[in-house]
Amino acid sequence: MKYLGSIDVGGTKTMVGIIGAEARAVTDRPEAQTLSDRYDAQILSKRHFHTTVDDCHTHFSHCRTHFNACLSECRLTVDDLDGIGVNMPGMVDAATGRLLEAPFAGWYNIDVKDAFSRLLGTDKLFVENDVNACAVGELMFGNACDSFLWVTISTGIGGAIIVDRKLVSGSNSCAGELGHVKVEYEHPAECSCGQWGCVEAHGSGTAITRMFAKKVMENFELVHILAQKDLIPDAKGCAILANEGNRDAIEVFHSAGEYIGRALSYATNLLNPQKIYIGGGVSNSLELLLPSIWPVFNRSTVRQCAGVEIVKTALGYDAALLGAAALVLAKKMA
Repeated sequence: MKYLGSIDVGGTKTMVGIIGAEARAVTDRPEAQTLSDRYDAQILSKRHFHTTVDDCHTHFSHCRTHFNACLSECRLTVDDLDGIGVNMPGMVDAATGRLLEAPFAGWYNIDVKDAFSRLLGTDKLFVENDVNACAVGELMFGNACDSFLWVTISTGIGGAIIVDRKLVSGSNSCAGELGHVKVEYEHPAECSCGQWGCVEAHGSGTAITRMFAKKVMENFELVHILAQKDLIPDAKGCAILANEGNRDAIEVFHSAGEYIGRALSYATNLLNPQKIYIGGGVSNSLELLLPSIWPVFNRSTVRQCAGVEIVKTALGYDAALLGAAALVLAKKMA
């Protein structure tokens, strides 16, 4: 078994853990057995805690504390690990391990690899954008096809591209930034990137919270319903009410789904993926989004690129944690 360290710094929460991975026998693709590009993964220990954005280096120190606790729980040291994968929520230069920009946190031009190397006492570190890491995790630990788009819908929206089982990084390591595709021009909302009308500003968990809060402010009956159920007017509360058939909550997901469908159609026309995998916290509400995603998607996608499956990630809540671990395997195979 290979022991892999995993650090996932997310927009709202951070997760750290130790992953055990064993090469999986692949009978349908004999060449994959030689490459060992599919593994069975087991989370041996994990911790999660709030992401504090005031000072990135203070937060990195918190990561070290929790990560070392995971090592101790597994009775391992950092020297027992094949490596440590580190996810960052923003644009990352994977070749140098540097975070270029994380707009939501105000973090810019940070040498993440050097910082964690010093904190953890190892240079076996691999830094990547969090959504790219999720896609690599789907490739290695899921049952992914060879060419797909991986989309996370959470605090923000991000995308990653896999073509012929290889991650597409782009010339500046910024390929796949689906969240900043423009989907609204008449009444655009401001995005965390500083632009207007991005799908992140109209279809993310943050956007759903904003739209639902507005409906609550305009409808006293919703205030009463939320109080009765001890819910707050956020994306989670909206999803609970939508699943119960509340019309206002359903309308919020309908609006978000239309914008997401528009963005996915653009990506599909450009990339022609076999599948689109959806992850992130809002993926738990995918069934609420799909009824409004599909009509827009089908209208906007060229016939030759149609037939794409849109499915929830096989890796579930731990997709990013497993993705960070998968980075170690992928970099060693490169």
